[in-house]
Amino acid sequence: MENRLTIRPVEDKDFPDLLDIENRIWTNENSPALHYYDSIDEYKEKSDGQIIFVAVDDNRVHGFINVHHPTSLLSHKKQWMLGIGVHPDSQSLGIGKQLLDYLKQLAANEDIHKISLRVMGQNTKAIQFYRKNGFIQEALFKDEFFINGHFCDDYQFAYFID
Repeated sequence: MENRLTIRPVEDKDFPDLLDIENRIWTNENSPALHYYDSIDEYKEKSDGQIIFVAVDDNRVHGFINVHHPTSLLSHKKQWMLGIGVHPDSQSLGIGKQLLDYLKQLAANEDIHKISLRVMGQNTKAIQFYRKNGFIQEALFKDEFFINGHFCDDYQFAYFID
């Protein structure tokens, strides 16, 4: 799988696969809000303003990574917030790492200093994945969300570009 993948900017033809990924991967274990989009147009509207890259082979999109500046402030122009998703059938194949490696190189080329993300405390596989890929914990938001009758912690992680 790893050698057959191409990472490139999103194209219109990718949106049906992206919609499928979005509608499959989000649960109360990894997101404080369940994502479900009824149409490609609804998903595109949500994605407006984000820079999206996809990991594709000849058949389909296997994963995506998107970034945006945290705010419109000029002082945030050297930082990206990221979102990442890999189709359930394509997980544990190294696709997420390839997407992060691609993004890190792009960030260096674009003079971005910091890549940040938020991850829910019970999403231990994701936390382990980010740490393994050089992200460090910057913050713990204790009992940040109340989901299904329980409080959930939320973490902020960051990767600093050399």
